[in-house]
Amino acid sequence: MKLMVNGLDLAEAVSTVARVTSAKAINPMLEGIKMIAEGDTLTLVATDLEMYIQKVIRADVKAKGTVIVPGKLFAEYARKLESAQVSVTADGNSIVVGHGENAFNFTGMPVEEFPEVISLTKSPHFTIKSEELKDFVSKCKIAVAEDDARPILKGICCEIVGNKLTGVALDGFRLSKVEKAIDNSVGDTKVIIPAKSLEEVRKLLADDSGEVNVVIEDKFFQVQVGGATFASRMIEGEFINYKQIIPAAFTSDVVVEKAAFVQAIDRAGLLVRSDKINLVTLKVADKQVHITSNNEIGKINEKVSASLTGKDVVISFNAKYLFDALRATNSEFIKLCFNGDLAPMVMVDAKQGDYLFLVLPVRLQG
Repeated sequence: MKLMVNGLDLAEAVSTVARVTSAKAINPMLEGIKMIAEGDTLTLVATDLEMYIQKVIRADVKAKGTVIVPGKLFAEYARKLESAQVSVTADGNSIVVGHGENAFNFTGMPVEEFPEVISLTKSPHFTIKSEELKDFVSKCKIAVAEDDARPILKGICCEIVGNKLTGVALDGFRLSKVEKAIDNSVGDTKVIIPAKSLEEVRKLLADDSGEVNVVIEDKFFQVQVGGATFASRMIEGEFINYKQIIPAAFTSDVVVEKAAFVQAIDRAGLLVRSDKINLVTLKVADKQVHITSNNEIGKINEKVSASLTGKDVVISFNAKYLFDALRATNSEFIKLCFNGDLAPMVMVDAKQGDYLFLVLPVRLQG
């Protein structure tokens, strides 16, 4: 292998694919990045066997070839390159990266031992605007389970019906449901995608404002963003019937200004942030939401103007759960829906209604 490549392009590409490599992998090959030089491109590939990232950049290839470089080390080195042009030459597993009068000589890894990378060849299952997909992931992920007790809850259930994508995540205490319009859907389907995989997609989309092609095939899904291709295994199994969890009607509806409510919850949460339950209590009455928190240190009282339809409510929640949900929405006004002080609360956008967050209350003794 022998080639010349732009240093900034190389650093960005290596940084992109290195995210799925592991410095503590059981299989040492999962720490590596595969580099393939042919034609006028350099292709970089990395995998942890669950996720795969491929990035293609332009290169002046003098001699084609394939090498495996140590991922994390090479990514760190590439970030420190200051030269506009970088040369990469390899003879077997002996690799030299040159820039100006400087060089990095190191030993690569056996090419034949690198895992086979999946190839999804079908046309996209649907397309979605980049900004909408990023918003979809950001809102869903706040309710994803973090422990391994129920692996299926570490994923986001994605259901496609017609030209609508519905995503649901839940962890046993809260539930997040997001709906987005999609285009060019080729059929209805329901899959569970690991939340960590969708978060990697969101990062890849950071500076993208176009449309994203999403491929769903067998046990994998794939997206293409610019010169990068990301693929991941999906989670197999049956997701919880979330439709039975969301109430169909409520005895109390409360509309509040989001900005004021967020600030009040944030201030009330200061006092109990280190407590295990992180408890705040909401009392809805007299066109106000009274928010209180207290412990042995002191007590905080907050009031926010509200419009109430139905019965007064007194109910307690984990402040972090409320704050996470509020921070995820861009709504000017939100609606809080209740069925008494022991049933789940549902929070929705007061106007658009494409985002729903459900949270269980904390039951207080006495």
